[in-house]
Amino acid sequence: MNVSLPAPFRLALPAYLVLLLLLALLGASNQALLHRQADLMDLKTDLTSSVAQARQAANVVQGPAAVAAWARSAGFVPVPEGGAAVLAARDTATLPPLPAPSLEVRTAWR
Repeated sequence: MNVSLPAPFRLALPAYLVLLLLLALLGASNQALLHRQADLMDLKTDLTSSVAQARQAANVVQGPAAVAAWARSAGFVPVPEGGAAVLAARDTATLPPLPAPSLEVRTAWR
């Protein structure tokens, strides 16, 4: 009792197996990319902390206190700018009043 199946049913099993294999490959690729992303995030954390440490080390050489010490040792006269910074702006800024929001509709009947 060998009954020949119609063409769509004969191709169903091979198509299912091919699609299942493609899905497995896609899942494996997705997992590999997920692990790569986790590794890159760990690397970013390490690099961020090393940049913070490098900035602290550079602050010893290039920070404001180091520049001021170099200026004093080189004979520059320190100029205090605190007073100028205080006088640069008032305590509170006065803003002009904004017009009240309104909606205007004009209809022209012709």
